Amino acid sequence: MKKIVIYFFFVFLFLTSSCSINQFATRVVANTLTSNGGGSVFTSDDDPEFIEAALPFALKTYESLLEADPKNTGLFEAVAGGYVSYANAFLQSPAELMEYDQIEEKDILLSRAAAMYRRAGSFASRGLEILYPGFNNNFTNGDWGAAFIHLKEDAVPFLYWKAASILGEFSVNSFNPELMIEVPSAVALAVRALELDGNYNNGSLQDLFISIFANIPANLIYKSSDLNNSYSVKKALAGYYAGKDAVLDNMTSYEQAMFHFNLSIELSKGAKVSPYISVASLYIKNQDLDGFTNALNAALAVNIDLNPENRLQNIISKRKARWLLDHKEDYFFIP
Repeated sequence: MKKIVIYFFFVFLFLTSSCSINQFATRVVANTLTSNGGGSVFTSDDDPEFIEAALPFALKTYESLLEADPKNTGLFEAVAGGYVSYANAFLQSPAELMEYDQIEEKDILLSRAAAMYRRAGSFASRGLEILYPGFNNNFTNGDWGAAFIHLKEDAVPFLYWKAASILGEFSVNSFNPELMIEVPSAVALAVRALELDGNYNNGSLQDLFISIFANIPANLIYKSSDLNNSYSVKKALAGYYAGKDAVLDNMTSYEQAMFHFNLSIELSKGAKVSPYISVASLYIKNQDLDGFTNALNAALAVNIDLNPENRLQNIISKRKARWLLDHKEDYFFIP
C-alpha cells in the first residue's frame, strides 16, 4: 500500500508540473490506477484509518489526471465512486455512530458528507454525458425516456453512483425540500440500472433498493405523474419483478425491501455485511427487535476473508453492526 501512495505522490507532482504531458502516457497511468487491481488496493485493505488518510490524495490525483485526459470514463467512474465511498464510510457513518453530546462534530461531518455526495454526482453526470451525449439535458428536463432509451450496460456504474450520490445527500439532510424533489429522479436512475444489469457489483444495486424501500416514503419514490411519463418507474420496476416471479402491485414496501435483501445475499453469496445493516433499518421502522438482532448477528458472522476485495467495507460495516447492537435501546423499547 505504501508503494501505491508513493506512486500517487510522484504522479501528482509530474502532472502538476508539466503543461504538455502526453495524453497517451496519462491514459496508461489512469487506466492502471483505475483497473480492478488498482481499485482493490483500497477496497481489500484491512486498516480503515489508513485508507481514510490515503483516499483524499488518491482522489485529487485522479482529478489531476482528468485535467490531462478529460474524456477518460474510467477515471470519472473511479472519482464518482470514490467520493460516494469516502462520504459514506468516513464521514456519514462515523457521524451516525456519535453520541448525543457530540452534536456539533456530527453536524460538521454530515455537512462534509453532503458536499462530497454532490461532488460525486457531478462526476457521475459528466461521465454519462461523455458516453451518451445529450443525456444530462434530457434527464434534467424530465424526458427520462429520451435519456434512457439508448443506454447500455456501460452506463450502469454511472447510473448507480449518480443515484447513490443523490440518495446519500438526502439521507443526511432529509428535511431539505430541494433534495426531496430529486429523490424520484434518483430512484429512476437506479431502476434503469436495475433493468440493464441487476447483478451489478455482486448486488450493490440490490443494497441500494433495500435502503430505498426501508427508509424513503412511497410518496417520494415515484413522481405523481409517473405512469404518464415517457419512462415510468413503476412499469419498469414491475417488469423487473415479473422476471423474478414477483408482482409489484401485491408487494408492500417491507416486502420489496426483503425481496432485494434476498437477492443481495444471493448475489454476494453471503459474503457482504452491508445488506444486513441496510435491512436492520427496516426492522427498526417496524419495531421488530428480534429481526434487528438476528440481522446484526448475521452481519457479525460474515467471514470477511470470503470476499477479500470487499474487506474494507465489511470491516467498517461490522463496526456499525456492533455499535447498533450496543445501542439497541436507542431504537427499541426494552422492558
